Amino acid sequence: MRAGQSVKDNPLREQLLFLRGLIANPTNVGAIAPSSPALARAVAAQVDPHTEDPVLELGPGTGSMTRELLKRGIAPERMIAIEWDANFARTIAAEFPGIKVIRGDAFDLDGSLPKRGYEQFAAIISGIPLLNHPADKRCALVEAAFRRLQPGAPMVQFSYGLFAPVKPPRGILVRRAAYVWANLPPASVWVYRKRGPDQSGAAGLAKSKR
Repeated sequence: MRAGQSVKDNPLREQLLFLRGLIANPTNVGAIAPSSPALARAVAAQVDPHTEDPVLELGPGTGSMTRELLKRGIAPERMIAIEWDANFARTIAAEFPGIKVIRGDAFDLDGSLPKRGYEQFAAIISGIPLLNHPADKRCALVEAAFRRLQPGAPMVQFSYGLFAPVKPPRGILVRRAAYVWANLPPASVWVYRKRGPDQSGAAGLAKSKR
């Protein structure tokens, strides 16, 4: 990649980087192509750009969601990204100066995040292909995320399945915020939130894949 040229400006390089990650670890890469700008915008739209608190991105990959979060107004110094793949992590760090990039395991938030300063997030964005993992592991990730989310803050997860990728834990609601046809393959954007005191036990719950 030439100096000053981003992955966004070089679609072939982005595709090759993505394919390299897919071949190296197919469990952690859940599609056959990087997320489209349309899907990334639909995900970023679920995050309030006016809050000044940190936003956590799990599995940023080649940076499609990261780019749209920045465009939405999330300052880079407010963003933390956890990425398992070393090449993806280096790409995110190089393309988006100011973002704190941690090479770690999104399924182990306590082990991956610093001990102080990252206890309460304004939003958590997940690009982890949850349907590639066992149901108990998926559920544990959502539960761990909500231990680090501010009251009322969303966990946003996109998925290629017909139903929400995680059955909501007790006290959590999930809704489909968008369905994006302009992606390969088409994808749903799911938003998990803690149930408010005025919401009934069944209201807003979506069917989930167990």
